[in-house]
Amino acid sequence: MSEFEADVLVLGGGPAGAWAALAAAATGARVLVVDKARCGCSGPTARGSVTLWNIPAGPAREEAVRRNVVLSGGLGDPDWMYRVLEETHRRVGQLVQGGFRFQGERAKRPTRVYLDGAKYLGRMRRSLVVAGVRILDHHPALQLVTDGDGVVSGASGVALRGGFRNWTARAKAVVVATGGCAFLSGGAGTDVDTGDGLLMGAEAGAELSGMEFSNAYSLSPTANSLRPIGSRGPVVFASDQIMHFATLYDESLAVLCGHGSGSRTQAFAAIADGRRVYAALDELPDAVRAELLHHDGPNPTGRVPLRAVLEGTVRGTGGLRLAGLDCATTVPGLYGAGDVTTREPVTGAVSGFGGQNGAWAISSGVWAGAGAAAFAGTRRKLAKPRPVPGAGLSLKSRIDPRAVVGLVQEHTLPLRRSYWRSDGSLRDSIAELDGLWPATEFDLGGSGADRLPARQAAALLAVARWTKYSALARTETRGMHRRTDHPDPTTDLRLRLLSGGVNTVWVRPDPVESAAPEAAPA
Repeated sequence: MSEFEADVLVLGGGPAGAWAALAAAATGARVLVVDKARCGCSGPTARGSVTLWNIPAGPAREEAVRRNVVLSGGLGDPDWMYRVLEETHRRVGQLVQGGFRFQGERAKRPTRVYLDGAKYLGRMRRSLVVAGVRILDHHPALQLVTDGDGVVSGASGVALRGGFRNWTARAKAVVVATGGCAFLSGGAGTDVDTGDGLLMGAEAGAELSGMEFSNAYSLSPTANSLRPIGSRGPVVFASDQIMHFATLYDESLAVLCGHGSGSRTQAFAAIADGRRVYAALDELPDAVRAELLHHDGPNPTGRVPLRAVLEGTVRGTGGLRLAGLDCATTVPGLYGAGDVTTREPVTGAVSGFGGQNGAWAISSGVWAGAGAAAFAGTRRKLAKPRPVPGAGLSLKSRIDPRAVVGLVQEHTLPLRRSYWRSDGSLRDSIAELDGLWPATEFDLGGSGADRLPARQAAALLAVARWTKYSALARTETRGMHRRTDHPDPTTDLRLRLLSGGVNTVWVRPDPVESAAPEAAPA
């Protein structure tokens, strides 16, 4: 057993976790970062480019907020949007002053920022080292620990290198920045996004919000030969690169999306109907086209076959509910940052593809890190920690985690299960997933290397249940949440849905009148 101590413990080393650690360290706090993989080299950001919602103060920012409120389905909060834009612009300026260069930069302070994800994370890791932050790579957290009053006081997990030793880190405050949940769908870099932080938070009593808005899909090339040299896995492209650049066709060459006609809904409908969907090769970004030609060779048809990839809460909106402007959760001592938290105040009922998610990772990370450091400063000597009981942590394994993952994916990955929803399909999924939960709770676990896949399987199942229950409760179509039996939005549901519970899932309307009213399109 390895033991560590810190003032602030950050779970996850992606952009949000890195910004949180830097913000906490800037206050003089002792900061420890633990990452499931290698901090600065894993996750969706490391596998593609990143867009930041970076707009300077002035008319352009005012217009961006107005448009965002319109698109949010009545659930966005303009005050939060302004805060995110201000914080992001400040931090982008900080990066520029530090010598970081952005793609397409032509001025000292670009108004729209595109980053190379790998270089961005590499820079953040170096900044952490310079700031004196301690980093533990390949140390996934499996459960939170609390004191006798229920205040989060650290976490415990397993070290994936050097004999799979257990570890415990005691801290006066914890920032969970473990990312969202993509249900192991194969999206770029989402293999580490299995909902671990969502489950840990809920087990400690945290609430979630917006889990019905967790069905974001992207399109990715599908070809048997798309395989890097020396690798056993398929080439995985950055999410939605295809959708936003190329014209999409079906087998008859009818345009589904592009040239000012059609929509992504038509493309997904074609895939769900069993039809093949293609992208025009010559319209893809140069990097994607070069990668395809490198691994596939000449393409005489000029078309690339596509598949739908679920990105869940990574590109969706749902996550841990925030109880304050400092990104505190509803559990004392626990703060949240990035994709593990709800982004409803910023994106509402839609995805944050326009750079909002990247901006949220920065701003929420800064606020959570500073908030956690301030909370840590109010605590004196820590009491004896108590592990929070959780699913998938049994000492012996009586069930294969792959069976759990398989059932979860059966009820989440298909378009007919998540992209389009109905009362019947949702109740069917809930019955299957609920029926498996007791076995997952008591018969899933193991020791050593088996602990991580068991815990991940439990988290995937828990997240799937929250999404299904929340989707069943929202009997309307709003944003990315589509109900075939309720195709229109309703005024009664212009509110946020909170959810939680582990053994028994609950869903209820947000009692706080925090959702902004829907704005009429200009």
